[in-house]
Amino acid sequence: MDIYWYWPYLRQEELALAGGVLRRGDHLAVHCTDRPLDPISSFIEGCEVLPALPGVDERSSEGSISWGVSRASTYIGRARDRQSVLKEETFDIAHVIYLSPFVDWLALRSLARRVPLVSTVHDVTPHQRRMPMRVEHSILERQYANAGAIVVHHEWVGERLSSEFDVDPARINYIPLPVLPPPLPINEQGVDGEGVDGEGVGDGVPEILFFGTLRRNKGVEVLLDAVRLLPTELEFRLVIAGRGFAEVEQLVRDAASRDKRIVAEIGYATAERKAALYARCSVNVLPYTSFESQSAVLQDAYANSVPLIVSDVGALGSTVRSEGTGWVVPPSDANALAEAIIESLRDETAAKHAGENMAKVAAQRTPALVGASLRRLYEEVAGAPQ
Repeated sequence: MDIYWYWPYLRQEELALAGGVLRRGDHLAVHCTDRPLDPISSFIEGCEVLPALPGVDERSSEGSISWGVSRASTYIGRARDRQSVLKEETFDIAHVIYLSPFVDWLALRSLARRVPLVSTVHDVTPHQRRMPMRVEHSILERQYANAGAIVVHHEWVGERLSSEFDVDPARINYIPLPVLPPPLPINEQGVDGEGVDGEGVGDGVPEILFFGTLRRNKGVEVLLDAVRLLPTELEFRLVIAGRGFAEVEQLVRDAASRDKRIVAEIGYATAERKAALYARCSVNVLPYTSFESQSAVLQDAYANSVPLIVSDVGALGSTVRSEGTGWVVPPSDANALAEAIIESLRDETAAKHAGENMAKVAAQRTPALVGASLRRLYEEVAGAPQ
């Protein structure tokens, strides 16, 4: 079977999924952006990495004219590159792992005429609305209509697609995100010279971790409000690691400058750095104020058996509740978040039980098992086993 993956935001550790998909004699072309700080290479037989997709301009301010022009140019360029690769080689299946409503409402239609198509839907609607609601809904409706067989990582996402965008449930396939084994935490240096520098590591102070892209919907302000409500005698360290919107990054820096219990690690975190952060933390907090998806950060916590505190938005709350892997709080409720943090640090039995449940789930969602599920879908969509 000849397979194409369009995966702009691929990280090296995610490539493990290919091992569960491929069989002897198969070929997989993985189209992604280049990552100079965390280069991607394949050691899997039959898997070829093409790090040729254009990256975004990180210098423009969010919402500015130059930012809009840069994003439009990038998304159009990626669509053209994708079309070019699919035109040059005959594939049995093409899997678009990240959709872009800016171009895919139109581009997917021509792709589907060329090759059997699978698309993954992560976010039912974008994290941030950039156009009138009616226009956005129309564009997304066309995108999903042309997306071929659809993969979702949680039933909640599939239900939203059916109820809000009239997607036929027969087209929707639930395949969970794989839980990827973390690399050895070899790097203890902070990102871009900021944050943790080795001091305090192993000092016994419980660490609360917020990890991921610093978007406006991630609830960073709510988290900082919750920290101010924590009792002064409670010993902890809050590490906020990631990069994103400039004003959110500055909010984190300012909080860290005022409160020595808060550590800011602003910048890109390699897989090794991420593993080091998770190896040290006691609880992983996702205080999102709004969300339309399942979270890859959730899988990082599962991989490290780190209990979770999540807001009840998107698929987060139902996942943690049903799998018994932590605490669920209402969104934008700093008081409830503070109470959950206190309980997670003081109730060792509950934290241990959550970690044990995570390990059980992780054993059922290895890259090999999830990849095998994808393989079965590819064979069904392509028409017959290859």
